[in-house]
Amino acid sequence: MRTSHRVPAGHNVVITGQGGASVSITASRPSVSTHALSSSYGYPPSHGHYVTFHLTVVDIGSTPVLVDPHDFALHVTGEGTVSSYDGNAPYSGASSQLDRTQLEPGDKVTAPLTFDVRTPHGRLTYSPDRSPAVVWTF
Repeated sequence: MRTSHRVPAGHNVVITGQGGASVSITASRPSVSTHALSSSYGYPPSHGHYVTFHLTVVDIGSTPVLVDPHDFALHVTGEGTVSSYDGNAPYSGASSQLDRTQLEPGDKVTAPLTFDVRTPHGRLTYSPDRSPAVVWTF
């Protein structure tokens, strides 16, 4: 997937790749928390803020597409690149998070993805081939 898009968080983007691969992705405007995401378990953010995006990915192409949390990253000024596996994000207390999922044509996955960051502002990128196909600003 080669087309690069830059949009505000909350906007939908359609990405068309090779061999019939095509996805529609929406990343919500993020919610921000300075506490664990559950009242009964989980840890507070180790860097100060949990930033959670609700993602919706739909395979609108003619071939299966792999959706992987490793393909999403936050880029925060003064902090660099942050994955959803950094800090206490995996232990946030969120009831569910985006898992690695293969979508067949017509399939859809909707799930949150949480990051542990110092500053709750920056860019969320989707880079399925290690170069950003989409950049959402927030």
